[in-house]
Amino acid sequence: MIKILIYETNSYWIENLKLLPYELEFCFNEEEVYKKTYKHKYDFYIFDFEGYSILKELKESGDKTISIFLSNFEDFNSQKKAYKIADDFFKKSCTYIEEIKIKLEYYIKKIYNLSKIIRYNNIYFHSYSNVIYKNEKKIELTTLEKELLILFFKNKNKYLNKDELLELLSITIGTLKVKITHLRKLGFKIENRREIGYILKD
Repeated sequence: MIKILIYETNSYWIENLKLLPYELEFCFNEEEVYKKTYKHKYDFYIFDFEGYSILKELKESGDKTISIFLSNFEDFNSQKKAYKIADDFFKKSCTYIEEIKIKLEYYIKKIYNLSKIIRYNNIYFHSYSNVIYKNEKKIELTTLEKELLILFFKNKNKYLNKDELLELLSITIGTLKVKITHLRKLGFKIENRREIGYILKD
């Protein structure tokens, strides 16, 4: 699932932002922003314009996270200043949440490339990280489990030969069985046909 860090202190707008259909984390002061961005990676930042100096420091440190400013004003000078460091700018209004949803969907499709975020039933798999989200609960995978899942998704509804899997992943049959058992418990429908191999089904 897409993960967004939000810097906002107004309770009314916080409640509006909670309507966004993504994994959200909120910060209410500068210190919280630095702590969270140091420990975690986010797909997007959404900052109140009052957090301009905070985002400026993050960008100057090399942070390339897609960023959106929110402001109570829509004057030209504010927009000009915002676009120097952020990717987008929205004036807070009764409809701006829907506008943000549309723009986030655009960025996800055009910039992140949906092939990197794979949906499987109630599971979201981030193929660029060792993480899946099941019913919005974050579950860490091992690097081997991630590599195995990528192979299954690239060949979904096709059988993968057991010996080929062992060679590609440089593992033993015992390890392969353990990892597949774990993936099954997480909700992936992986079947095995003797002498043919393993298959991930819809």
